[in-house]
Amino acid sequence: MSQHSLSQELQSFRDSLGGEDSTMGALVDTVGDRGFGLLLLILALPAALPLPAPGYATPFGILMIGLGWQMLRGRQSPWFPDKVRQRRLSYSLLDFSVRNGRLPLRFVELVVRPRLSAMARNVTFLRIVALTIILMACSMSLPIPLTNTAPSFVIFVLAAGIIEEDGLLLVAGMLLAPVAAAIAGLALYTAITMGPEAVEETVKPMVKGWLGLT
Repeated sequence: MSQHSLSQELQSFRDSLGGEDSTMGALVDTVGDRGFGLLLLILALPAALPLPAPGYATPFGILMIGLGWQMLRGRQSPWFPDKVRQRRLSYSLLDFSVRNGRLPLRFVELVVRPRLSAMARNVTFLRIVALTIILMACSMSLPIPLTNTAPSFVIFVLAAGIIEEDGLLLVAGMLLAPVAAAIAGLALYTAITMGPEAVEETVKPMVKGWLGLT
């Protein structure tokens, strides 16, 4: 269980960089001993924001597919090959995520606590969670509007549940996954049949209406 809030964890990592860009290897070395949860949360947050950081959903989604696969295989700590470890991690992206991620972080911090911890540590259940992360990350990797934000938010919620061993939050994330998949599936179908611009013109306003965001 974390002794600090999620926002404090992210702020501490950002501040430790001193305004300098970092690398994926440095990120893994810094938070990897906490397992997969904090690393997944950091990678999911930029695309899970109401105003997501552009250009990061696809590469971060691919990285999270790899992390989910490692979880599925039963690894206890994340690993990346040297080529991935050397990839630059922008300080401006981390700063953007910390500054603009206060609302989703506060929401999660209000509801997250150790609950159903035995479930949260169950190997079989965690493999189901890992499979869900892989599927959400596959959707997140698609360069199509509306296939990124909802799946990223699901991964964000699941990551918070992993960090705090909150089985109830993990179940909530699993229940949100079909909704995110439906939104992404509708966007993908529309992009294939009518073109990507139709997603922005028709599907996006419709989804905003369903969520009461209009």
